[in-house]
Amino acid sequence: MSNMTSTTFTSLSQHVLQHILQHVDQALVVVSAGDLVILELNQKSCELLGRTRDELLGQALSSIECALQDLFFWDDISANPPLSGQRIAESEWLTADGVALPIEKRVSAFQDGETHYWLIQAEDLTARRHIVQEQIQLASQLQSSLEATAEGILSVDLHGKVVNLNRRFSTMWGLSDDLIVTRDEAAMMAHVQTCLCDADSFAARLTYLTENPESESEDHLSLLDGRHFISVSKPEYLRDRLVGRVFSVRDISAMKKAENELVDALALAEQAVQDKSQMLDALKLSESRLRRLINSSMIGIFQGDMSGQLTLANDVLLDLLGVERHELLSKQVQWLQLTSPAYHQAHQAALKELQEYGHAEPFEAELSRSDGSKVPVMVGLAQLEGSRFEWVGFVLDLTAQKNADRVKAEFISVVSHELRTPLTSIRGALGLLEHGAAGNLSPKIQHLIQIAHRNSQRLGSLVNDLLDMEKLVSGKMEFKSEVIDLILLTQQAIEATSNYAAALEVSYRFQEPTQAAHVQGDPQRVMQVFANLLSNAAKFSPKSAFVEVRLIKEQSHWRVEVEDRGAGIPLEFRDKIFSKFAQADGSNTRQQGGTGLGLNIAKSFVEKMDGEIGFESEVGKGSLFWFTLPAE
Repeated sequence: MSNMTSTTFTSLSQHVLQHILQHVDQALVVVSAGDLVILELNQKSCELLGRTRDELLGQALSSIECALQDLFFWDDISANPPLSGQRIAESEWLTADGVALPIEKRVSAFQDGETHYWLIQAEDLTARRHIVQEQIQLASQLQSSLEATAEGILSVDLHGKVVNLNRRFSTMWGLSDDLIVTRDEAAMMAHVQTCLCDADSFAARLTYLTENPESESEDHLSLLDGRHFISVSKPEYLRDRLVGRVFSVRDISAMKKAENELVDALALAEQAVQDKSQMLDALKLSESRLRRLINSSMIGIFQGDMSGQLTLANDVLLDLLGVERHELLSKQVQWLQLTSPAYHQAHQAALKELQEYGHAEPFEAELSRSDGSKVPVMVGLAQLEGSRFEWVGFVLDLTAQKNADRVKAEFISVVSHELRTPLTSIRGALGLLEHGAAGNLSPKIQHLIQIAHRNSQRLGSLVNDLLDMEKLVSGKMEFKSEVIDLILLTQQAIEATSNYAAALEVSYRFQEPTQAAHVQGDPQRVMQVFANLLSNAAKFSPKSAFVEVRLIKEQSHWRVEVEDRGAGIPLEFRDKIFSKFAQADGSNTRQQGGTGLGLNIAKSFVEKMDGEIGFESEVGKGSLFWFTLPAE
């Protein structure tokens, strides 16, 4: 075929073409315009497809193109050839490993005498798509978090452009739609200053932050309409590089009002001390105002000392617990008596933080009602002003939020289950058609059916992973506990995965231990963990390589090791390896698609069976994944 190629072009054209092939950074393929046969290609194309030049020369272009749209693309381009310029489209090329690699192809015309050719430049889109998907997901998560917070958030870059802000911020400052659309930090801050009592001080603070971009600030802002805000700003970094600043604004008007009322009540009390004739009336008035303030809140409020004993509670908290005030206070109830044991450690940590800083970060807990039912809550603690031994707590009922989370999880479960049944039928039907159940089909139809069958298999895997994840999150995943012959189960797992590995030209090598290996766990879940680790090791192994499988006895447990000789795990990805939807994409690492849920599910399974899971990896030499199970 090399001789035919050398005589296909004139010497001058061949010289120019070879120069282009050698100096173009991207993959470049030359095909005949009539029958789309590969006539020439550069080394970059061979590396992208994982094939040699001799294997590809003379092959039909359809042997490497596997996207459905390619069939229509070439029909259209043949009818309307780009005699000048380029035609750009996305496609998929099939590598030697059988992986559909997303690419962007740029097609231009080339003529040698009376003969026409197509020059195809191809760029691997795997990394670009992954980056775009990550950015979309992160942006969505960030926006959801921003909208969920009770604080106003404004994020700006180093050039004075607003990167993001939530509705809470725009509402707090009364920003107009035109002002929001401009995304101009200077214009927004100018509007903010028009709302402040002391605009000059805030302007000076902004100037200082501009001159010292890595500094932090916290300012108490009094507004002309009587409101009070706390504005906190911090520098924003991206991989240790300063990229901007984030402003967080919290409305403390209610707190300030309560503080002023408490100060007023204290002033009245002090005046009463000086004037004994008015002391009793002043104390009663102060107590009445404070009680109205506390009981009018929508949040449960209570007071306690450092020993955990409750000394005060408002009506909201009493209704939440289903008890009377005298029952709570006369029995000298401890806060820990009202919370489930699982949350005692979080409360103790909050008390320690309270002693050190005067306040504690809110934490989730679970209260026990008088009727035995449980109420999920968010608890915040703050040291009572003027006292080192008393604190005040705020309790927010999370029942509605938890119910909403449960409804969402059930919705995902229902949708996934409803997808599974029709998807199984579709996949089965496509499999029968692919293997000739409907007789001989034309190559084009056969190719379309193969693409559809592969996509249905991918979708089926995604639905199964989503179902497992939903069961784990909702606590509906059942785990058996029985004695397992780990050697036999390992052999069965290798046998179940061997066809998949063989398709990748990879083999498994099992080093059986010299003694019997029995563990405690759920055989089905252990088999799922095996399937994930064995298939991953095969995917990332080079051709003709062995995946080593070992069983090692370590004290009170057995350790299972699966080791490959692949490219290893990049350093920047290792801390996310067991996260949901985690995939180390890239032309050298992502050899086959997946949901990114497998390792996260495997980790949950192993931990549910009282085991541990981890990995060791060296870039360029391979990875070793391991998990342990209790020995029987």
